[in-house]
Amino acid sequence: MNGPELINFIVTTFALLNPLGVLPIFIGLTAREDRGVQRLVALFISLTMLALLLIFLFVGESILQFLGVSMDAFRIAGGILLLLMGLKIVAGDEGDPGAQLTKVAVGVNDLKEAETVFQKIVIPMAMPLLVGPGVIANVILYAAKDKAEHDGGALVLGTFLLSVVVLAIFLAGRWLKAVLGPIGLNILMRVMGLMVAAMGVQFMVTGVSQIFITQLAPAIR
Repeated sequence: MNGPELINFIVTTFALLNPLGVLPIFIGLTAREDRGVQRLVALFISLTMLALLLIFLFVGESILQFLGVSMDAFRIAGGILLLLMGLKIVAGDEGDPGAQLTKVAVGVNDLKEAETVFQKIVIPMAMPLLVGPGVIANVILYAAKDKAEHDGGALVLGTFLLSVVVLAIFLAGRWLKAVLGPIGLNILMRVMGLMVAAMGVQFMVTGVSQIFITQLAPAIR
């Protein structure tokens, strides 16, 4: 893979990952955590994203074919997850406001708390918000091309660079939280929750539409 193709892969994958769009959701889900926990959670999510990209880069097409899962079916499943998460965010179901004080009182360390938060938000943060059907399709297409050319090293480098950029964006979330303040962050979180729900519905609509066009319509004819 030459330089322009690698740049194109990085740019298109970054646009599909849309970390800037996901950032407010990350801030909302970790708003009550201290700086150390937020940094660790951002690191965990970035590493999970990297692992998922590498998995789909090398064996993504084989996995979907083995399971008999189409991209449209995956899109619908991801849409359901996004819809449920968006409704939860809009409803403000984020746990007990006193949880942070309790955590300090019992002396839970940042790493353990970060692991707990990460386990709660890894779905849908890492997938399908970051690594969604579009990202998977894009990675699989580029992987197929590189497989034909027997050159996958460039794509691996590209995925590592993407994970570093996503981590840097999430680490900047603390600054955005300070600028917006509690009220502004709460409003932004609710608005983004609505957007996530809408994204979920759109994913499902697109998936159902594509299934109808590619599978049901030809069968009816």
